[in-house]
Amino acid sequence: MMVSNRLRRHGALCGAALALVVAGLVAACGGGTSQVDPFKPGRVIAFGDETSVIVNDGANNGRKYSVNGLDTNSARDCTLLQNWVQVVSDHYGFVFAECNKAAATPKAFMRAKVGAKVDDPTLGMAQQIAEQLSAGDGFKSNDLVTVMIGANDVIELADRVRNGGMSAADASAEAKRRGAHLAERINAILGAGAKALVSTIPDMGLSPYAITVNKNSPGYAAQLSSLSYDFNATLRTTIDQTKYDGRNYGLVLADDTTQSIARFPGSFGYSNVTDAVCLVALPNCTSATADIVSGASVDSYMWADDRHLTPSLQSRIGSQALSRALNNPF
Repeated sequence: MMVSNRLRRHGALCGAALALVVAGLVAACGGGTSQVDPFKPGRVIAFGDETSVIVNDGANNGRKYSVNGLDTNSARDCTLLQNWVQVVSDHYGFVFAECNKAAATPKAFMRAKVGAKVDDPTLGMAQQIAEQLSAGDGFKSNDLVTVMIGANDVIELADRVRNGGMSAADASAEAKRRGAHLAERINAILGAGAKALVSTIPDMGLSPYAITVNKNSPGYAAQLSSLSYDFNATLRTTIDQTKYDGRNYGLVLADDTTQSIARFPGSFGYSNVTDAVCLVALPNCTSATADIVSGASVDSYMWADDRHLTPSLQSRIGSQALSRALNNPF
């Protein structure tokens, strides 16, 4: 009995000593008393093409290049079926002037343009950045910038190859050049101190447009997928890794998302990944029965029209972007 009591007392003393050591280590490391403060942007600024655009309708209830939502009275409501930049801005309670039904002070700003290509002389990234510099007080350290552009570029290049105006090799080189040029623009934004969410473009070889053209021009869809890869890969690798990392920007993989869903649609809740759900031209398509394929569920389609994503895909990309914003140590 005496031996047993001694062992118990010895064990208790060792346990207490160990607890003190652990507590000391935790205190020395700042455990329990410090944390990384989450990044709280002062505003969101959207750059890119129509995937990000909210078209100003003059009534603060803009249209998107996807399926537009309807309220309970069957009236179009821009706050419903959000595009990917709205998913991000809405998390922070920010609204764009183009979709501001509550007449709040806008803290999200639309610089993206319909039909934009990276180097377009009137709509491209240089012009969008210039607009921000002149009208939006430049860039600040608490700005959160979103960027997705390039889909119109790769379609243009694939069409030039198909029409005999460019070789496949030259198109590949040009896609890489444009991806690198976009990265240079992003480097400049990051160098100005802003934080960025940079999205690759979807694999446009999976679009209904590519599938339709491929019927008469075999190999077109594969060509467009290859150009999408060339553009995205160069974009990803040309953002300056020696200067910028997860503290400065988050990478959003729209290409991986579209490819995964196209391969395993049922696993993601999709029934159609090859056809457009809209019967009317964007941005006028809504979820009204007359505007979409008979019997279709907007949520089960990947494509709104022949090259633009449905709200369900936009939401997935937006959620991935928001995850980067919340988890990267900006």
